Order: sequence, then structure tokens, then C-alpha cells
Amino acid sequence: MSLLTIAWSFCASVCLMLGSIHLLFWFRKRSSPVYLLSSLMAFSAGANAMLELGLLHTESLDHYRVLMLWENVAVFMILVPMVWFIQAYFATGRRWLAITITLLWILGLLANFLSPHSLTFIEVSELQRLTTPWGEAFTIPLGTGNPWKLLADCASLLILVYVGDAAVRLWRQGGQRTATVIGGGIIFFILLAGIHSPLVDAGIIATPYMVSFAFLAIIVSMSYQLAEDAMRSAQYARELQHSQQAVERLARANLLGELTSTLAHELNQPLSAILSNAEAGRRLLVSGPTKLADIGDILDDIVRDDQRAADIIQRLRNLLQAGEAVREPLDINAVLQEAIALLSGELSQQQVTPTLEFGKHIPDVLAGRTEIQQVAINLITNALNALRDTPVDQRQLVIRTSRHNDTVMVTVRDNGRGIAEDDLPRLFEAFFSRKSDGLGMGLAIARRIVEAYGGRVLAASTATGGATFTFTLPMAPGEQGAGHA
Repeated sequence: MSLLTIAWSFCASVCLMLGSIHLLFWFRKRSSPVYLLSSLMAFSAGANAMLELGLLHTESLDHYRVLMLWENVAVFMILVPMVWFIQAYFATGRRWLAITITLLWILGLLANFLSPHSLTFIEVSELQRLTTPWGEAFTIPLGTGNPWKLLADCASLLILVYVGDAAVRLWRQGGQRTATVIGGGIIFFILLAGIHSPLVDAGIIATPYMVSFAFLAIIVSMSYQLAEDAMRSAQYARELQHSQQAVERLARANLLGELTSTLAHELNQPLSAILSNAEAGRRLLVSGPTKLADIGDILDDIVRDDQRAADIIQRLRNLLQAGEAVREPLDINAVLQEAIALLSGELSQQQVTPTLEFGKHIPDVLAGRTEIQQVAINLITNALNALRDTPVDQRQLVIRTSRHNDTVMVTVRDNGRGIAEDDLPRLFEAFFSRKSDGLGMGLAIARRIVEAYGGRVLAASTATGGATFTFTLPMAPGEQGAGHA
């Protein structure tokens, strides 16, 4: 097979492959135009390579004219997106220069189709067949240059000025690597192609046009930089996730710090009971003959109280665990019961007895147990804080679960002081709090957790006073029609 065919086909294949990769990146991140622009450049460079290959082998003047017309279109579709790629990616380019270059190329493209032959030639008198050093024939044109080509030449010169200026400004802002790899690459290879092509057009050198390889080098340099950015973004995303988990653990620790006295009371009860039972057993043993049944009852009480203390400690450990969040099918009613058990001391201290309206046959949700417990604890604690100014005998706390379409809904309602109308839009913002000693992170973290699992969280003031917080979670796969009693 022809080496020229192999080389230009390889160039086209690489450009098309890179264009496809960039297009996939754009589909995943449509908010950024850089991947769309770079994919357009790569596809156009691939088309340009195939058109150049056709120019190398054709022996028909009419066929040559058609190929050259469309090659100029391909060059337009490479250079103009390149200019706007720099505008979007560097964010340092001078917009008026980008617009000027685009307008010059649009005029050049009009001249390309309105001229007798193309933007490059007014007329091609003949096609000269030359041979490579290894004996392979190729075609170069001989003809009269088109004066309108000055438009494209000026645009190319302005591209060098535009990219150079944008790269220098980016360098000064600290983007040395990007300015060197992309800015330097574009300038070098456009200069290379810009010097070589006019020499071929003028007949000074007799080689094939090799503009495609210059554009391939530019596409490769862009791909390298964009791939590096993607890997760096993935690393930043992982670091951000770890930071969010650390903040959530700190928030849980802070919450437990606020509940220290009630948690200490919760642990003190079973420990005191164990001590009392142990002392009672000792007294029975030293008082004389003892029924084994009495000792057995005492030991049963000790085991029960020990298990109760162990459960409290395990719940605290789970809430403060540093492991990765694990998605698992959860019985939301059971998760809420565990959260209420952790807060039983605080509920007792504030003399609040929650009304539990748990729905029957509630499907499982797919989420992390610890994270959903944290959401429930945050919302219940928020309600308890709102109830502090409400007379003890009037305090109401209702926790409800229900099924709503393909989601499970959890509602926490209180009859406390309610939410000010002005505060509602900012309620779930980080660091927003009306408590003098509050961090303002509880509700923000609750929203992040719920939304991470595909749910929503809402807040509203109730007409009769107080506030209602609601969050939804999607049902676990395969749970439609199923549920827990």
C-alpha cells in the first residue's frame, strides 16, 4: 500500500478518534464549550486529512477544484473553533480579536465559493505529477494565486497574535503549563504550516501539502492538556468528597457534643443499674443461703443493662464512623427508631414525647444508614430547639413516614416558633444559623446527604405555628409494591 495513503489515513483516524473522545467528554459536561469546540476541530482536521489525500492522488482538474474548495472549508472549521476554544479555555483572549479573525475567515469562505476556482487559486492551469524520494507519485497544482487569499493570510497572522497575547496573559496569571503546551503548540505548528503551504502554492518546494499533520499536533497537545485537567478534576472531586465526609463527621461530633449531658445520662442509667444489681447479688451471697433463682434474676438484669449500654455505645460509634458511605436497602422506620433512641435523653430532658405516625408497608430506600440517621437527628434536634419556648404541656413533635409515588417521604413537624419568611430561602445554606452558638451546618449537610441519594428536602412554616421539614428518598430497586409493615 502507498506510504502517503497510510500516513494521511493514520492522521485522519487519530483526529477522528480524538474528536470522538472530546465529544464524549462534552456529553458528560455540556456546561463547558471547550470539549465541543475541540471535538469540532478534531473532526474537521480528520476531514482535512482525507481531502489532502485526495488532492495528492487526483489527476482531474475538476476533481482537484472540488477537493480544494472543501479543504478550505475544513481549514475554516479548524481555525475558527480554535480561536473560540482559546477564548473559552484560557479566558484571557481579546474578544475583539477573536471576532475580527472570525469575520475575516467568513469573508474568505465567501470568496472561496464565489471565485472561479477557490480561495487559493483563481485558476489551476495544470496538475504536476512528482515523485517522493521512495518513488511514489503525488500531485501538486500549478496556477494563478487568488488575491482574496490575503483575507485568510491576515486571519492566520492575527491568530498568531491572538494566541500569543492570550498565552502571555495566562502565563502571568500562573497558567504557565497550559500557556506553553497549548499556546506554544498552536503558534509553532501554525507557523510551520503557514510557511510550508505558501511555498508549495508558489511552486518553490515540491512536496505534498501537510497542513493536516500540523493540525494533528495541535489537537494532540490540546487532548493532552484536557486529559490532564480531567484527571486533576477527578482527583479534586475525590478530595472534595473526603472533605465533605470529614465535615459531616465533625458536624455529628459537634451535635453529640451538644447532647453530652443527655448521652451521659443515657449511659449512666444502665451502668448504675448494673452496679446496683451487682451489689445486691453480693449482699445476697454474704447474707446466708441464697436461692439460685434470685441470683439468676440479678444476672439477667445485669446482662440486659449491659446490652443496653453496649447498644448506646455502638450507636455512637456508628454515628462517628469514618468509613465510606455504603448504599444498602434500609427500612426507614427502623432507621428513624434508632435516631430517636439516640436522642431519647434529650427528648426526656425537654419533656417531649414524639408522636410516631409510621406508615405501613413502607418500601426500603437505598442509602447509607449512618447518613440518613444523621439527617433524622439533625431535623429532630432542630425541632427540639424550636420547642424550647413552647410551654411544656403544649409541645408537639410528629414524625411521619409515607409512600409518595416512587419515593418514601419522611416528615418532621413541630409547633415551635416557626421559620421567619425571610429565612426560608437561606435555611439550607452552609453557616446560616439564628442560634448564637450554632455552626449553621446541620441543615446544609442534611440537604447534601439527601440530594446525594437522589432525594429532596424541603422546609415550610405551618399555618397553625411551627415548622415542617420533609425529605424524600427514592425506593430501592425492586421495591415497587413491597414494603415493611
